[in-house]
Amino acid sequence: MARKFLHRILPDQSKLEQSRVLRALGPWVLHPAVWTLHRRSVAGGVAAGLFCGLFPAPFQMLGAALFSFLFHWNLPVAVMMTFYTNPITFITLYVLALQLGIGLLNLVLPAQESQGKTTESFPPPPDFDFRQPIASFTQLGEWALGMGWPLVVGVFTLAFSLGVTGYVLTRLGWNLWVRWEVIQRRTRRSGRS
Repeated sequence: MARKFLHRILPDQSKLEQSRVLRALGPWVLHPAVWTLHRRSVAGGVAAGLFCGLFPAPFQMLGAALFSFLFHWNLPVAVMMTFYTNPITFITLYVLALQLGIGLLNLVLPAQESQGKTTESFPPPPDFDFRQPIASFTQLGEWALGMGWPLVVGVFTLAFSLGVTGYVLTRLGWNLWVRWEVIQRRTRRSGRS
């Protein structure tokens, strides 16, 4: 069902090749796998979008597009999947990434515990005020920069985990859908006989 919907809204290859803008960007943009819907390209697009969704704002879609071009994954799916991070989910995901990073660094570098670098020594994230979004994002950025390596390690670990999970679940879901469709087709054929 989702595939039929995406087929309706995505342009076909001939229309893409007629676009001056896309031709100017080069052959990577016009590669058929970047625009077609098959299990490898869609699963890769999901993985790229989930991985790049945790990057800072201007690099989310650019990173997802770059992965799509390099690995021939579906570009629209990759870009759309980056939207799971938004002002509502962003803080929760980064706090989770920070906790993950602190836990991983405490496992790898247990000597830091004796220097006071435990979970309790990091300040909580600032409250987000929707009436003043620019000031809130500035405060959030300053808070994130103050976290240093635990946040970097946590973000990349969480992004990698989300990407791999998204890829695997998309492939499994696609396979289950195909099997269900085959069973439905067989049932319809046997009913006609």
